[in-house]
Amino acid sequence: MLTLTFLLSAGAAGAQTVLPVANASATAVQEPAVATFAGQAITASELEAEGASRLLKVRNEEFKIKAELARELAFRRLQERAARALGIERAELFRRNVTAMAGEPAKEEVEDLLKRYRAQLPPDEAQARQQVVQYLREQRTRAQEQGWRRAMLADARFRLLIAPPRADIGTDDRDPSRGPAEAPVTVVEFSDYQCPFCGRVQSSLHQLKQTYGSKLRFVFKQLPLEMHQHARFAAEAALCAGQQGKYWEMHDWLFANQQKIAPEGIRAAAVELKLAPAAFAACLEKKTFARKVEDDVRLAGSLGITGTPAFLVNGRFIEGAQPYEAFQEVIDDELARKAPAEPAR
Repeated sequence: MLTLTFLLSAGAAGAQTVLPVANASATAVQEPAVATFAGQAITASELEAEGASRLLKVRNEEFKIKAELARELAFRRLQERAARALGIERAELFRRNVTAMAGEPAKEEVEDLLKRYRAQLPPDEAQARQQVVQYLREQRTRAQEQGWRRAMLADARFRLLIAPPRADIGTDDRDPSRGPAEAPVTVVEFSDYQCPFCGRVQSSLHQLKQTYGSKLRFVFKQLPLEMHQHARFAAEAALCAGQQGKYWEMHDWLFANQQKIAPEGIRAAAVELKLAPAAFAACLEKKTFARKVEDDVRLAGSLGITGTPAFLVNGRFIEGAQPYEAFQEVIDDELARKAPAEPAR
């Protein structure tokens, strides 16, 4: 069941209308009304129950904006403090720690980009090279600034206290998962085996496994999209492989071989993965996991998830094939929220 916090505030005394909820008992606690009609009231809790899924993404965007503003303010004030301690301007501090440290792009980097993107670059060789060098300089400067900011905020023990919006969807024994059940962070992925973006994000997820180890638990939810002809078959096939203890082997094969996702290719993969062929074929023929796939699809719809991939990190929404750093930021924040607060230096 979707669980989200919904806050409504009144601007002035008496600004909220309080009416009993239709058909409510006389002893029930009356709630502030957000709308009235024909002598009845619509309450905040009713509005929440009706629209929580559609509001999740909006609330998440608001939270991300506020969180980023808080980090920017803290970073700026830390720079100002450091600059005062050194007796220099903040711009000079930035130059020393970012611009001067970023360095120039390597010749190999420049040549590689020139070769890979030659068709999209200006025909003039000098102009094309200048454009590539400028792009790489900006990329290196941005990476240096981000690293400096992370280090400064970590050293100052920056802690974000704003509560993020969460969806509490729960998981069950039918959900494929890996990682300890007691892990402090659970990453729930809604994905489609035929979706190219879902395949692309797997490298970020693999990197997360290597970085965080037992601190993460991964749960997979099937969300085959109608536009992908073989996605639903692939989802059921992966769950059938799970019957034989090889869900994740089939999961990895499907994402690594998206161009081969068709019934004949998946059946060949089952042989390659040493699945018992008769049991695997019977599972597919009986559509043993069709109900489970449909349950996952309905759950995604109730959360307002219409595309893949989509993730809930401890209930916090992340949309699309995001880079490793996007997941890292949320996971680090979740781990920090579970740790005891420390005084800032």
